Amino acid sequence: MTSCAGCNTTLGWKKFNFQKQWHVPGYFCKVCMKKIGQNFDDHGRVTLPKRNCDTCGVELYFLGSVWHGKKQKHCCDICKDAGPVEASVTSGLPPVPPRVPIMMGFFAAFGLVLMMAGFVYVILVAPQQDAGLLHVILGSTMSGAGFMLARKMIRVRNLILGKKEVRAEAKQ
Repeated sequence: MTSCAGCNTTLGWKKFNFQKQWHVPGYFCKVCMKKIGQNFDDHGRVTLPKRNCDTCGVELYFLGSVWHGKKQKHCCDICKDAGPVEASVTSGLPPVPPRVPIMMGFFAAFGLVLMMAGFVYVILVAPQQDAGLLHVILGSTMSGAGFMLARKMIRVRNLILGKKEVRAEAKQ
């Protein structure tokens, strides 16, 4: 679902956006649309500052103030109810499993076997057949599929066991 670019509330079927000549990107709820439109009418452009939410880091127009202990935080409507940042992050993570699931091991082994079978097929069987190029393509495809399957299973295993960080490109 889409969330409001002003206050980060979840929008249902009713979502508003400004026309292109306003140069205000995003979808807004009715309240934020009225506030930004009034600001635009008063000043000829949007003069409201965009600030980052202290909890989730999303850049928004309207943030509310929340007190966490003795510190004042500026949070969006969704993060207001979440509580302190440290408590919500640590309690939301599942525990790290002690072992890798058995099915994942089977798929990784199947990937390795498929990779080796494709390599052997290209080396031994393809030169002896009539349509040599077709058999080379078949064996190469088997090797590539086996390699991709084994690599994916090893990466997932490392993520599950907590040995490897998720890349920054994958988060965005």
